[in-house]
Amino acid sequence: MRRFLNYFRRIRVRLTLWYVLLLAVVLIVFSSVLYFSLRSSLLSEVDNNLSNTAGQVMTNLEMENGHLSFQNSDEPVNLLDRLASQGYAVRLTDQEGKIIQEAGAHPTVFESRAVPEKGFETLSAAGADWRVYTIEKSVAGGKASVFLQLGESLDRIESTLSRLLVLEIIIIPVVLVLALAGGMFLAGRALGPIKKITRLADSTEAVDLSRRLDLGLPDDEVGTLARTFNGMLGRLEEAFNSQKRFVSEAAHELRTPLTIMKGTTDVTLGKERTPDEYREVLGELGVETDHLIGLAEDLLALSRAESESAVLRMTDIDLSEIVRSSVERITPLAHEKGMRIEFQNDSSIPFRGDPDKLARLYINLLDNAVRYSPVKSTITVSMSRDDDNTTVSISDEGPGLPDGELDDIFNSFHRLDSAREANPSGVGLGLSISLWIARAHGGDIQVESQLGKGSTFTVVLPLPQASVD
Repeated sequence: MRRFLNYFRRIRVRLTLWYVLLLAVVLIVFSSVLYFSLRSSLLSEVDNNLSNTAGQVMTNLEMENGHLSFQNSDEPVNLLDRLASQGYAVRLTDQEGKIIQEAGAHPTVFESRAVPEKGFETLSAAGADWRVYTIEKSVAGGKASVFLQLGESLDRIESTLSRLLVLEIIIIPVVLVLALAGGMFLAGRALGPIKKITRLADSTEAVDLSRRLDLGLPDDEVGTLARTFNGMLGRLEEAFNSQKRFVSEAAHELRTPLTIMKGTTDVTLGKERTPDEYREVLGELGVETDHLIGLAEDLLALSRAESESAVLRMTDIDLSEIVRSSVERITPLAHEKGMRIEFQNDSSIPFRGDPDKLARLYINLLDNAVRYSPVKSTITVSMSRDDDNTTVSISDEGPGLPDGELDDIFNSFHRLDSAREANPSGVGLGLSISLWIARAHGGDIQVESQLGKGSTFTVVLPLPQASVD
């Protein structure tokens, strides 16, 4: 029973049944309109024929010497007989319903109407319907009236309508059965690509996302679905490969300090050491531990950013103070390398944001500029604003970036060979985190670089309506 019910839950079956139901309603309505229209047309034809025939009969009828007679006819009864032979029922009565003359099937057709009434009516006689037309004519100088009743059998109409009804009863089910079969076939053809999509989705594993649908479909709903599915697979493949690279590079970055710590510990425990040697080893272990802690913090920050679970503590701040404070924190590191940092800004810039994360953004960019710039070079930090945005540019005199690397430098763990040589302890997460912080505040980071001449990182943030307390 459940399998039977599940069969009717299929889209193909439901679409076909709805289509057949709609077609059935249309056919029934059309057949009904055709049936009653034809019946009305045939009845109108009979009425016109009765009216014309009765009029012709009444024009030939007159009163002579107190008796009714037909003009230019020595045998008036012959006219009525001819009508009777043609299948008509004829009766001529006076005002009280007394029969003057009659012909045809008068005993059964007119017996239900003793007193005639002018106009058209349908009477039943011996299980058959007759259409009767009654017309009045004044005689005896207008002092009396006679009524001519002329009836015609509706058997021909009923027979025609019965044949039509039988045809409709036969044709409608046949058409519906053909529509059901054709609908199932066409729905199956139309939904066939969806089955292929389902099979591909069922057979696609996380380790192989390279398969695609190649159905050659037109630009319709199903074709759009197939192309959207292919696009989704492409994005999933890219995300999965990125995830694998992230895990592999994270494992590599974690393994390096752990290997150093393990090797240092094993060597130290291999023989007795002096207290000074133990202190030296502990210092080395402390450095590697700090490296691991920094890496863990960066991974945690990046993970929260990508999962959108990080919460910004928004408050009204002076953005120029955040940048100035970041410059002051990096300045000692720059002085160690004989470098100079120029900060060009004299006015406050009211802003609403997370001060800790914004400080980390600017410190990351300044730290990179110091680490990868030559000794005794200058780093320039400039701020500006317009009606909509505030801009912070950090320019260095470092080796610069090749054009092909500009689109990749914000990817997690991406590092140039020159960067690895200049800063072996880096892991390549600073720019990724910085970009997330900028975008979390509705802004972005732009990069301009020339090989051998340096790079400029520009942070553009939209200015909200805020005030500094």
